[in-house]
Amino acid sequence: MHKLFLGLVVTYFTLLSSVHAVGFGEIHLSVNLTKNSMQLLLPIPNGKIPLSSDFELSEMDIPIKADYMAKTVWPSNSEKKYIRVLLIEFSHLGGKNTPLKLKWTENEKSKEFKTDITINNPILVYPSLSWLTQSFLLHRDVGKLDNEWYIGPQAQYAKYVTNEKLLLQRGYSPEKASQWLFDRPQAIYQLYLMSGNIKWFHEANILAQFYIEHIDEEGVSTLTKKYDPKYFMPKGLLFRYLLTMDDKALQALKKIFYSSLKWDPVYTSHRGFWTERNQAAALNVAVTYWELTNDKRALERINEILNATVKMTFNPENNWALRGCPQHSFKSHEGKGDNSPTCSPWMMALLGDALWRFYRLTNDIRASSLINAFGDFILNHGIFYGTAAKLKGIVMPKYIVSMENPRQEEHNQWTDPQHSCDVAGLLGKSVYIKQKEKQDAFLTKLLFKALLEQCQNTYVKYKKEKKNGKLKNHWLLNPPRRFGWMYSTTSDLPWLESLLLNDY
Repeated sequence: MHKLFLGLVVTYFTLLSSVHAVGFGEIHLSVNLTKNSMQLLLPIPNGKIPLSSDFELSEMDIPIKADYMAKTVWPSNSEKKYIRVLLIEFSHLGGKNTPLKLKWTENEKSKEFKTDITINNPILVYPSLSWLTQSFLLHRDVGKLDNEWYIGPQAQYAKYVTNEKLLLQRGYSPEKASQWLFDRPQAIYQLYLMSGNIKWFHEANILAQFYIEHIDEEGVSTLTKKYDPKYFMPKGLLFRYLLTMDDKALQALKKIFYSSLKWDPVYTSHRGFWTERNQAAALNVAVTYWELTNDKRALERINEILNATVKMTFNPENNWALRGCPQHSFKSHEGKGDNSPTCSPWMMALLGDALWRFYRLTNDIRASSLINAFGDFILNHGIFYGTAAKLKGIVMPKYIVSMENPRQEEHNQWTDPQHSCDVAGLLGKSVYIKQKEKQDAFLTKLLFKALLEQCQNTYVKYKKEKKNGKLKNHWLLNPPRRFGWMYSTTSDLPWLESLLLNDY
């Protein structure tokens, strides 16, 4: 297996033209180079560098002869394509903190890239952390972002869930299937992308490698030994491939995509088992495979799932009233109870995140309309209030909502708040769309703010321990799979907070 080395990032960044109208530009890198042939791997935000660009690499304004290869491009229906990952190969005498400058100029003629460069220990480079998060998390640059409240506590939990010895002490072996729910590799890669700490890059690679090794030829996890869409973890594979060009990650993603086609996204009143969680898993795989390969079958699958979810939400079965969620029967969701309509806020957060990814890549109106409606549903149906002395009056997300038979709901004011972060993420995405569409988002924004404040309670603990010099080596989190649902779909929270709550 090839290795990938990390270059020292960032001295400064200069972009000489506006996003999505890029004719030319340059970035500055500081890289540890070794002797002989070198390869640099540069992730690039969408819309920054056209595929038809000419490049010039230089050191101290002295040109360096180099070969360039566009390893991947951003998915698009437009004739104009943009580079997603650029591979640069050249010879160098070596040196620490070598200052390099990469310039590009758009060429109206079709660009012929070298196609026979073999990946060989490339150095991952990027000019700034903001550039990196734009390239992977699709965040628009908002300048310096305060994300310490998010990544500080996340790192404390990550020190536990990436430590095999600590997990084994509590009975959680790597082979325990539930460990791999909610895409832990994705969450750890995102911690790396948001912090720049290479420790998390290496830890995420270890987790992704383990996951890859336990996907069989049919795209099924060998840990479960049965077909279960919940164990599709595509985003960790996406990040693994884009950050390392490990072809095994792409092949594993392809396998789970074709395996995911077994899930029928269409719900009818005669349907048996159906949940937003499985719908989210199928959509997440399809979107991820499509964005990496531009595969036509993957786009068809995305449309199938979107259209089925739109029907459930805006033209529900059994003449159920419109409520803003993909309604299905309580019995089909839980395997017990009656056939009255139900939806699960935290599972909708999983589905909403897959919709959000597709929306950010395409501006698809179906995806944005669903996220918009989901926010209304959470506001109108998906919350309750604590009654215990220390929790009195605190708003909490419901675990499940039974619209016509509330007796089937179980409100647990001690455990339901564990989903404050993921449901807050869904609400923030809904507010973002409402504001973009110039719709009233006042109440949804207030609810987003309230749940976000609960999500930030771990930072209060973090600051207190740090201030008193009593910050522990790690924080326990049981069961460890909670780490995935807390952090895999919520990496947008600091960015959304900066955009949506700057007037508070």
